[in-house]
Amino acid sequence: MIKRLYNEKISGLGLSIFRIAYTIVLFCEVVQLNYFKHLIFDKIPFIRPAEIDFGIPIKIWMIAIIFIMLGLFTRLATIINYLMTIILVGSITTYEYHMFYAYLGINFLLMFLPISRNLSLDRLLLKYKYSNTRFQYNPPEKISALCYLVPIFVGLAFVYFDSIFYKFTSAYWTVGLGMWYPSSLPFTNYISIPYILDQKYLMLFLGYLTLIFELVFIFTFFLKKWRIPLLIIGLGLHLGILICYPIPWFGLGMCTIYLLMVPVSWWEKLFKSSEKPALLTFYYDGECPLCNRTKITIQHFDIAKRIDFKTVQYYAEQNELLKEIPTDELLNDIHSVRNGKVYKGLDTYIQVFNAITYLKPLSWILRIPGIYHIGKAVYQYIAKNRNTERCTEENCGYTPPLIPVDEDKIKILQNYTVKDFRISLIKGSLCLVILFQIIVSYNSIKNKGGFENTSAGKEMSKFSDAVEKPTKTYFGITHHAVFMDYHFNQYNHIISVVYVDKKGQQVWLPIINKNGTAGSYLHGPTWIKWTFRTTDNIINQENLKRGIRDFTAFWARMNGVSLEDSKFIIKVKKIDTPPYHWEKGFLKKQMEKPWMDAGIVTWCDNKYTIDIKEIESL
Repeated sequence: MIKRLYNEKISGLGLSIFRIAYTIVLFCEVVQLNYFKHLIFDKIPFIRPAEIDFGIPIKIWMIAIIFIMLGLFTRLATIINYLMTIILVGSITTYEYHMFYAYLGINFLLMFLPISRNLSLDRLLLKYKYSNTRFQYNPPEKISALCYLVPIFVGLAFVYFDSIFYKFTSAYWTVGLGMWYPSSLPFTNYISIPYILDQKYLMLFLGYLTLIFELVFIFTFFLKKWRIPLLIIGLGLHLGILICYPIPWFGLGMCTIYLLMVPVSWWEKLFKSSEKPALLTFYYDGECPLCNRTKITIQHFDIAKRIDFKTVQYYAEQNELLKEIPTDELLNDIHSVRNGKVYKGLDTYIQVFNAITYLKPLSWILRIPGIYHIGKAVYQYIAKNRNTERCTEENCGYTPPLIPVDEDKIKILQNYTVKDFRISLIKGSLCLVILFQIIVSYNSIKNKGGFENTSAGKEMSKFSDAVEKPTKTYFGITHHAVFMDYHFNQYNHIISVVYVDKKGQQVWLPIINKNGTAGSYLHGPTWIKWTFRTTDNIINQENLKRGIRDFTAFWARMNGVSLEDSKFIIKVKKIDTPPYHWEKGFLKKQMEKPWMDAGIVTWCDNKYTIDIKEIESL
């Protein structure tokens, strides 16, 4: 099967769209990481800084992601991206969250996938390298079908496979409350949907659907007849996560992986050149190297083929609008025709940008007085100084370019090619990854029929833990217990912090909103930190004190509040833990519960003191 899928060549357009969408999400995650870097990495934000300045590696990471997004120097950029993921994500402890594991796995795969075959600047550079005035090289666009399936296998199938062991031992997941239960707690809400939560049978349907979906996914995602139903359900599931929970990059990141399940024919139809005639006819000097590169560049970005290219030497005299213009003028200045009107020089490029939908804003900018005149001067300077030496048989006779060979056909041994080696390597790697996940998932199975109490079972558990440490760090292979019973059992409190300014006015920190929902500071890793490692269902007073210290110190510095003398009030909202049966209006009741003061935080001369009651006793 692996060999068949490897040999099946399909358009790489979908993989390139995934590359762009995924790196946009990853870039947003890293931008957030950069904003909160002092909160995450400093021992005490801004007061006791981290041993190294994490701002520099984060910015290097951001640059590498932009290069991958553009498809420029892709192989090097993906290596840097993976190293930065290990260094930065691997150095995060109490702020780690579920999406970090997906980044590790996908970023590892990006180093080996042909993600720049389409919609990339690397493809343009290859055209430059192997094209000349007599020949235009078009790099291969097709890739192996495996390139679509492997990221889905690692980024989605493994996650669901491990997660299902936890869900089937959950008291609320197994009765169809997997969607309703966690969404009924205010602090899990990004956008509250109480009306939808009050629809009992819809909630039960979505809960059971998620269970069945995650159970069958790993066995069906590679089958074409299952692709569209799985795509619709999976996108719906993760768009729901995006809307409801304060983990937006997890929701969006998973959605980008689902783009790989969109049939390639859909992408081809979307990007297929329309049957309508070209909007613009672009006339260029066919014997000018710079003009040919200009043509190659415009063609590369003109995805919808809205521009038709013709050489002055062969076609200009056939156009009634151009045949009266002297040939030397046509050769020395780029001309174009659109709707019966002739444009030349910079005006031609304005029309080019206008014809390419996503570049229209550039045409508007170039029309602005001042910018237009500067652009025209730059164009005229380049036009006058370009190499205009005409090609003849003597000075540039045709030399066929050396086209890159198909690496798959290179022989390593007499009857063993690079393709055979790659297929063997893929098979071996997949077997190893599957083995790692099975070993790690051993500890995800809670009921092992008593085997866990035997000496062999205990050794197996230790071995599973030992394997998980490196596989989690380097490949993101780990447990996927998301929104389980033990996360919410006895979670009967919401804790927030309020700053008291010099006038006695109270300012709510953007940690928890007044209705108990997650504030603007809590997204992804920061939400996990506050919700499950600072407050948590069973309060650890020391963790609570350290977490409040860090969040107040960070907020104060970011908002210009001096920690020489400042005061904060700790507020607590006591709530009910959701029952293991559906209840109408439960979320709204919790959001309406009153706040009470539970303690005081004082910063004096950058020193932190806290006086807080036992939360559980309130």
